[in-house]
Amino acid sequence: MNEKERAQAALTAFLASRSIREVPAHRDGTVDLDGDGIDDLLMLLDDQNWCDADGCTLLVFRGGAAGYQLVSDSVSTRAPIAVADRRNRGWRDLLVTVGSEGESGQVALEFDGTRYPNDPTMGALLDPARLVSAKPVIVGSPAATVAAY
Repeated sequence: MNEKERAQAALTAFLASRSIREVPAHRDGTVDLDGDGIDDLLMLLDDQNWCDADGCTLLVFRGGAAGYQLVSDSVSTRAPIAVADRRNRGWRDLLVTVGSEGESGQVALEFDGTRYPNDPTMGALLDPARLVSAKPVIVGSPAATVAAY
């Protein structure tokens, strides 16, 4: 099974667990979040059924030999989405964009030992003066600037 098929299987399993049949539009990217040498999957469901005025649903899956397993889902997120070098409980922090167009900023989602936060809008915006480059995983547009702390 190739990477695209593994990602599709993970999404299908997530949707089936919620008794949903319609496959939403999505963007995804892979990166090793937990330092085990195996890429994990970030998937942004940017489909009208998975988005509201504050953003869309972000799914995080842990990679393994048997495929991807859901770790967490977070609502109200926007691209760009990046990963920082900083870790919490062994997992890299996720930097997601929150807020409406024109009034947005970045928040760091920290792994709590089980999952990433469900609602990133509850976090404090990062101070742009303290931001440095990070690894972009899902970009908003080809010219999007991604930052980390």
